[in-house]
Amino acid sequence: MYATDFEYDGLALSDFGMMISSFNSPGAETVSSGADIRFHTVRPAGSDRFHFYGANYEECFCATLQISKSPCAMDRLCLSPEELSALQRWLCRKDGYHRLHFLSESYTDIYWNAIFSSRQINVFGYAAGLELTVYTDAPYAYRKEQTTTWNLRPGESFSLYDTSDEVGAIYPLTVITSMAVGELCLSNSMEPHLPPLKIKGLSSGEAVTLDGRNKVISSNKEHLRLPSDFNYHFPRIINKLGQRENVFTLSQSSPPCTVSFTYSPIVKTGI
Repeated sequence: MYATDFEYDGLALSDFGMMISSFNSPGAETVSSGADIRFHTVRPAGSDRFHFYGANYEECFCATLQISKSPCAMDRLCLSPEELSALQRWLCRKDGYHRLHFLSESYTDIYWNAIFSSRQINVFGYAAGLELTVYTDAPYAYRKEQTTTWNLRPGESFSLYDTSDEVGAIYPLTVITSMAVGELCLSNSMEPHLPPLKIKGLSSGEAVTLDGRNKVISSNKEHLRLPSDFNYHFPRIINKLGQRENVFTLSQSSPPCTVSFTYSPIVKTGI
């Protein structure tokens, strides 16, 4: 990894006067500093995403890195108890995953959903830095989240090419806004063997949000029968070994609508 700084949950390591480094001193050792956490997670059957539960993972991406004071901000070699407290309060938390992004040209649009545990690095009795262990919610990273919107008339199609490194399917956050009363039907060319998405009883201007990852559907209007008017086929972006282009088609009987997909392509890379 070619980076000396990273952002985590909106703050940068350099904001604390620190940098990514490596300790090779014969007097360096790692000791417990109260943040050597074991995390519990739950992986639903058929999913490769880990949901934060408390402590201990099964199989997720894990890496170790070390941090120390930046020479530009160094008034002394060792870290004070106050500095250690501020760093570990920021990094070593129990409130779930937060976005981790390394500030490097190699990782411009790549991020991980991550949590940290840490151990203190002592050099000849002084706290010289921290050894961080990074745990992520999946065995891979993600590219910057992207949102694309299409305006469709009955019978029209749109094409989406999945750039993910992982063969399989991604459930995007989907927002469908109907421009008239009717029943919407949207199919994907990559899933000819499955029924298309169907939502009945739509009103003009109704925006339906489909969270495929968590299997939740909601509407901006009072649509009391929405759970029974939806066939629970959430849109998926498919990636096959020799085919990546998904062609979504609105049926001739559907009302005109706008379709918006928000998702992050999968990237297989290390830290």
